Amino acid sequence: MIEVKSRSLPITNKKVIDILSAHNPWDGKILDLGAGDGYLSSLVAMELSKRGSDSLNKHLYACDLFPKEFKFDKIKCDFCDFNFPFPYQENTFRAICSIEVVEHLENIFHYSREIHRILQPGGVAIITTPNILNINSRLRFFMTGFPLLFNPLPLSTDNPQTLGGHINPVSYYFLLYSLKKAGFQKIKLHTDRFKKSAKLLMLLLYFPIKIFWELFFKRFKEKNKSVYEENINFIYSINSLPILLSRTVIIEAIK
Repeated sequence: MIEVKSRSLPITNKKVIDILSAHNPWDGKILDLGAGDGYLSSLVAMELSKRGSDSLNKHLYACDLFPKEFKFDKIKCDFCDFNFPFPYQENTFRAICSIEVVEHLENIFHYSREIHRILQPGGVAIITTPNILNINSRLRFFMTGFPLLFNPLPLSTDNPQTLGGHINPVSYYFLLYSLKKAGFQKIKLHTDRFKKSAKLLMLLLYFPIKIFWELFFKRFKEKNKSVYEENINFIYSINSLPILLSRTVIIEAIK
C-alpha cells in the first residue's frame, strides 16, 4: 500500500478521530468529505479494523474534487464538486468528516445544506477550518488585511491551487451560522493545539480585545436584544481562550 501522508496537522486528524469515536458510528456509513490523499480515511479504516469490521467498503466512503490524488487503496474515492449537489442520497451517512475543506469553497451555505441532507437524523458532522480568530490572525488582518493562511490570489487564472487554494476565510461564528441555517440542532466547538506565539500575544492584547468586545456587545444588546440573546452562547465563545489561542477550529454538529 502507498504511504498516505497528511495534508493537515496530524493533531487535527487525531482530534477528529477522538470526536468520531465518541459517537460510535462504526456499524454505519462514514464519509471522508474532501478526502485529499486519504490520510483521514486510513485512520478511520484502522479504527474500523480494531472493532472487527468485516467489510471496509460497507462502512467507509470518500469523495474529493481530485479523486486521482487519493492514495488510500483500500476504498475508492468518488468525484465530488462541492459547489454542486453531492453524489449521495439523503440520510445516507452516520458520520461525515470534512477536514480543511470549507476554506476552499465558493459557497459554504450550499456545503452545509448538502452535509445536512446526506447525514442521517442524529448523525454527526465534524468540520475543521483554519482559525482566523486567533490573536495572531487578528493582528495580521489588522496590519495587512489578510488573516493567517490567506493571501492574495492569482487573478489571471481560475485555479488558485498553486497558492494553497484558500479562497474563503470563514470564521467560527459564520461557519456555525451556516450550519444552524442548514438545520443542525446541536453544535459544539473544539480546537487542536494552542500556538505558542498566541500565548505571548495574549498577554499584550487580551485586555484591549476584551474591553472593545464588551463595549461593542453592550451597545449591540441595547439595539438588538432578541438577536443578542439567541446568540449569547456563541458570541461569548468568540473571545474564549480556545479561539484566541488555537490553530484550528473543529466543529461537531449533530443533525
